[in-house]
Amino acid sequence: MMDCSGNSHSTQNHNKKLRVVDMKLKQIEMNTIASSFAGLSAQMTQFHHYILDLCDVDVNSSTIPENSSYNDLGKGIAEAWELYGNKSAAVLFLVETVSTNIFDQRWVEYGIHHHNSHIKVIRKTFLEVHEEMDLSEDKVLTLSGLEVAVVYFRCGYSPDQYTSEKEWEARLTIERSRAIKCPNINYHLIGTKKIQQELVREGAVEKFITDADAVARIRATFAGQYSLDLDAEGDKAVQMALDNPDRFVLKPQREGGGNNTYGEDIRTVLSGIKDSEERTAYILMERVHPFSFKNYPLRPGSEVRCMDMVSELGIYGVLIGNGETVIKNEQCSHLLRTKTLETDEGGIVAGFAAMDSPYLV
Repeated sequence: MMDCSGNSHSTQNHNKKLRVVDMKLKQIEMNTIASSFAGLSAQMTQFHHYILDLCDVDVNSSTIPENSSYNDLGKGIAEAWELYGNKSAAVLFLVETVSTNIFDQRWVEYGIHHHNSHIKVIRKTFLEVHEEMDLSEDKVLTLSGLEVAVVYFRCGYSPDQYTSEKEWEARLTIERSRAIKCPNINYHLIGTKKIQQELVREGAVEKFITDADAVARIRATFAGQYSLDLDAEGDKAVQMALDNPDRFVLKPQREGGGNNTYGEDIRTVLSGIKDSEERTAYILMERVHPFSFKNYPLRPGSEVRCMDMVSELGIYGVLIGNGETVIKNEQCSHLLRTKTLETDEGGIVAGFAAMDSPYLV
């Protein structure tokens, strides 16, 4: 997200030179499990090409960048399958009982097929895995006799997706198996807000990257993130939020959209838990104020009108490793989410934002 903190939105909209000078790239978060819309975002890019062609607007990859995200992610999963080394093994898409995002998931499946048409893809819920699973002594995972090479998690990130011990037992069996996980539990936990807050601390990035210039560039993208642990540091962060709630976002360890707390609601929540261990379930993050622009959102049952909008750019990536060696680490296209200026949350499935395409000028 491009941060324009310190400037009013009216100034941002009417002074392009100031806006370009003041913009800073800020990282909002990392998502390491069930990162959605690799399939549909690529279709949105094609759709916008089509619409602009109808309007006689000259469009090419230098104005609207090409987007091959579903094919790139499908290729990454296929390469993991090949590394597993059993041509008769399958790729498991771990899905919800009722999947509202199946059409996006199908495009990733098509990307796998495009790279290697011999790969069998199966879709199972946690309960189906629990019913069919078997783990051999050498940690081979099979479902009804079919060996699983790669498990691609499209659920399992929210507590309400573990409604009984059966789901937990299925997750544990998958983790114990030699199947390649996307992600395994280690990388799943990296995506939690608390770990990301800890990575912002001085010295954390330096443990992994020794190039001082690279570290400086990475750190320049960090928004402020603060621990709410029961100590002096946490007490200071609580007081900062109570004094100036509009400067921050209160984030729990949740994914999927609709979980964060903003503005005066932060004061309400923290006032109730400031002396309780419950506050440690959250982190406090500096609120980013992106520049706004005019556009026409299309919403079911709503009037089409020009509104102030903001966008957030997501970059997909594929990382394959074995705990010691990084085998593949590549950027894989993008997702642009756009929402109205007055909307706090940014989740698409949760109904707060919509898919979009960057237009470069």
